[in-house]
Amino acid sequence: MTEQQELEQTRPLRVLHLVPGLALGGAETLLYALATRGSGIEHQVICLGRRDWYSDRLEEHGVKVEHLAIHSLTSAASELAGLRALMRRAQADVLQTWMYRANVVGGVIARTLRLPVAWSIHASSLAPLRFSSRLFGYAGGAIAPWVSDYVINCAESSAQVHRRLGYSRAAGAVIHNGYDVHAFCPDENAREATRRSLGLPDDSFLIGSISRWDPYKDIPTLLSAIGMLGSDIPLRCMLIGGGLDSTNRKLARALDGAGCGISAIPLGRRADLADLARAMDLHVLSSASEAFPNVVCETMLSGTPNAVTDVGDTRLIVGETGWLVPPHDPEALAAAIRHAWLERNTRPDEWERRRAAARQRIAERFTFERMAQAYEEVWRKLARRSQVSVDDA
Repeated sequence: MTEQQELEQTRPLRVLHLVPGLALGGAETLLYALATRGSGIEHQVICLGRRDWYSDRLEEHGVKVEHLAIHSLTSAASELAGLRALMRRAQADVLQTWMYRANVVGGVIARTLRLPVAWSIHASSLAPLRFSSRLFGYAGGAIAPWVSDYVINCAESSAQVHRRLGYSRAAGAVIHNGYDVHAFCPDENAREATRRSLGLPDDSFLIGSISRWDPYKDIPTLLSAIGMLGSDIPLRCMLIGGGLDSTNRKLARALDGAGCGISAIPLGRRADLADLARAMDLHVLSSASEAFPNVVCETMLSGTPNAVTDVGDTRLIVGETGWLVPPHDPEALAAAIRHAWLERNTRPDEWERRRAAARQRIAERFTFERMAQAYEEVWRKLARRSQVSVDDA
């Protein structure tokens, strides 16, 4: 064994992540959790966009982050050589790419560097995406067997959709998202403190939606459902996420149109999601498209049941612990919310069992440790295979 080979066996595994952006989102949250896990693996991140929500947070954990600030096709073309140089200097053992744009661009460049690459997919439909993202999605399916060493889908529904697009011609597996059972957990004192800080009457039935203002998140369907419930129940609804604040004029018009402005509490982006998740009586997901929505699992871990649209893997996540309704159906969503309120008010023992079952389901099936080990197993396998190929060459 050469001195170089001995060094490669003793030093930590080096994983380079390539991601389109670092805003607050499902895939970005997963990247952040894996890169800051502290498992002895060295992580670096290259972001195709500008600094955003997770940039500082990654750097605070000692993760090196480079930003290319690509904002147009013209700038993208001029930055590709720079991206290749950054990837080469990282001296990584494995490239982990996140979402279509990074999968295609990173995968092609990785091939020129003989760097093994794993793709990560976090969508169960291309329809809600921008035109350019859809193009990258279709392109990925066309080149997957030649460019990707491994394709990771976060949901069963995602794997089914992408199988039809050609992604299954590359090796791969479904690795469900996983969650920290200690970060999201019931805490009655924190729950009551958060509810008091919101100025809620004691009898309020507090629902919440952790989402963002985006067509495929379909917040208007949720607002219509709230408007249908009217003053029949003492309902308040927290709207949490990007664009769900008082500066969004489209949201304000939607609230007025649905007649539910007095019931809504637009909070925008918040860092205290664990406390807000505990404070809710019911979390509502009104999306028209999802893959494996983190917010459903995180609120369930907090002891909060969910009413969700039957999209992506929500049926698998919620099971019998909550309510599933068709997308774009405000009447069905309103009925689910009413059913939850009636159960809490008239069958409190059954409600408490539901809360406990929601947490137990996620804690048993979708732990962060299980997910992290699955990702790390893929990375180590690709790194070993790559080293064998180099030794044989």
